[in-house]
Amino acid sequence: MGVQYSIATNWDPALLDNLEGTTVSSLYGQAWGDPLGGGRMLIFIPRVYKEEAKGFISETRRRGLSFNYIINATCFDNEEFTKKGHKRIMEHLEWISSTGADMVTVSLPFLIQLIKKNFPQLKVSISSFARINSVYLARFWEEMGADKIILPESVTRDFKTLGLIREGVDCELEVIANHCCLYNCPFDLHHRNMVSHGSQNSHPSGGFAVDYCKLSCQRRKLFRPSEFLRSCWIRPEDICYYEDAGIDCIKLVERFRGTESLIRILNAYELRSYPGNLAEILTLPQEGIYIQPNLDLIDRPDLIEKEKMDRIMGVLREPFPQKVYIDNTRLDGFLDHIKKIDCLHTDCEICGYCEKIAGRAVTIDEDWRMEMIEKFDKAIEVLQ
Repeated sequence: MGVQYSIATNWDPALLDNLEGTTVSSLYGQAWGDPLGGGRMLIFIPRVYKEEAKGFISETRRRGLSFNYIINATCFDNEEFTKKGHKRIMEHLEWISSTGADMVTVSLPFLIQLIKKNFPQLKVSISSFARINSVYLARFWEEMGADKIILPESVTRDFKTLGLIREGVDCELEVIANHCCLYNCPFDLHHRNMVSHGSQNSHPSGGFAVDYCKLSCQRRKLFRPSEFLRSCWIRPEDICYYEDAGIDCIKLVERFRGTESLIRILNAYELRSYPGNLAEILTLPQEGIYIQPNLDLIDRPDLIEKEKMDRIMGVLREPFPQKVYIDNTRLDGFLDHIKKIDCLHTDCEICGYCEKIAGRAVTIDEDWRMEMIEKFDKAIEVLQ
């Protein structure tokens, strides 16, 4: 049997209808105002509350699909060790269990131990936020009881590490296909904590955050277009390599995309072909494909001047695929060569492979690129 797919839920019932007859085996998501939080800030989580989410999960299970509830925050502000915080965690896990969800995704060893002791009926998936990039770490989590490990993007193209981890553990392995994060992102730790706190309903931030990390990430891609290729996404045409490596499941993002867009991404990976602009199916700003964000959470003049926030959000909304074209037809063989390179121990400046391929496969409107770099610089400057 080939790889299965795990796809984000936007809580739209039409999504379930569109998944009939596909190779999707599971959905994952998180309700609005979750007490534990996860990998997306409240601004980007559809306003679906517990009762509606419970009904959606029940319908998902009725259709023979599994549901993975996300509680992968990287920090609970140490409240997990207080009576009040522990009670809140236990009550939320009891609710998750009551929905019929059969799996939860976590990032913290403390949480998997608590779940395995008190909720043995729940399977546990380890988030990519845990950054499991070695056999040692994979075995550690499997010994803790992990049923699935979602590997970080940094090892997605490291087939030596993928092979060693596959040989070293028996649990299910999953990789993320269409994320467009920077390779070995220097903003990663800050960003994980930012989104974790920005999604917790009891956090003092109230869901407010200025995404400095995203500003810096997108700016760097435009400044060095080769970063678009260094991002460890997987081409639909290259899924076979992951089957051969023993990967069980392919994860497709994002939770705040519209249904039509999610199905378009799924179709590309199931067909194993996307003869167009690869930027369209990656996690880059686009027009008309995302659910309206919850902008009221950042309309906080008591926390930041409105003109500053408007400038920041204006640059983050700028659609990329209209100006950035990643010609997927020119990337045939790209991964074959990458597999031969030890990227972690190689100086990109000396190697130059991604730079070379970007020269033929990535086309950017130059006037727009220079204009946007300046806008990103100004947006970052207002935070300093």
